[in-house]
Amino acid sequence: MSTRPRTDLDDELHELWAQYREALNFADAEAARRLLAQLTERLGEDDPDIRYERAAERWNAEGPAAALGPLDALLRDHPEHADAHHARALACGELGDQPGMIAHFLEVLKLDAAQDLAAPLDASAREEALAFITATAEEVLRELPERFLRELDNVPVVLEERPHEDIVRAGFDPRALGLFEGLEHGQQTTEFQLTAPTRIVLFTANLLADFPEPELLAEEIEITLLHEIGHFFGLDEDGVEALGLA
Repeated sequence: MSTRPRTDLDDELHELWAQYREALNFADAEAARRLLAQLTERLGEDDPDIRYERAAERWNAEGPAAALGPLDALLRDHPEHADAHHARALACGELGDQPGMIAHFLEVLKLDAAQDLAAPLDASAREEALAFITATAEEVLRELPERFLRELDNVPVVLEERPHEDIVRAGFDPRALGLFEGLEHGQQTTEFQLTAPTRIVLFTANLLADFPEPELLAEEIEITLLHEIGHFFGLDEDGVEALGLA
C-alpha cells in the first residue's frame, strides 16, 4: 500500500509525514509507530489518512483480506480518497477479484487526473519537469553497454502523462511508473508490429507525484527505465541485474 504526499498541511505536519514515510521505507517499525502516534494526536483518529494507515497496519499484520473492512469504511465516508481506492484495487488483485480491481483502478485514474486539474503545474514548471525526465532518461540510455544500445536502436522511449484508460480497463495499474509494450527482442510478428509498435513509456504524472525531489526522481527514472528495458529483453528481475542493467 502506498500513498501520495499531502499538500494541505503545515510545515510541521508535512515533516512528520515525511519522517513517517521514511521510517516505513527503512522498515523501522518502532519509529513508524511513534511517528504515527504523533500524527494521530495532531490529526485525530477520524482523519482519512490516519484511517488509511490503520488499514495498512491491518494488511501488514493479517493480510489483504483484513484490510477490506477498514478500507471500505473509509471509502464510504471519503469516496474521493484515491490512495484508499488504490489499496482496495491491490487487495482485490491479491484476492482474485479482477472486476473489483479494475473498478477501483478506474477510480484512481479519474481522481488522480482530477487532482492534477485542481493543482496544475504552471507552464514553466511543467516544461522544466519534462525536460528533467527527458535528460535523465537520455543519460541512462547513454550509459548502457553498447551491445544493448544496438538492440534498442528502434525502441523509442516516450513520455505520457499516465496510463490510458483502455489499458487500465485491462487491469493495468494507473499509478505504474513505466510500461514496455510490443515485441520482445527477437520476436517476429509483422501483424502485431503493425498494431502495437514496440516502445517503452515513462508516465510523467506518476513519477512526479511519487518522487517530487529531483534526486529521488532521477533514481526512479533510472530504475523504471532499466526495468522496462529488461522486459524488452525478456528478462526477469534477476536477469536484469545479471546483465548489468540494474
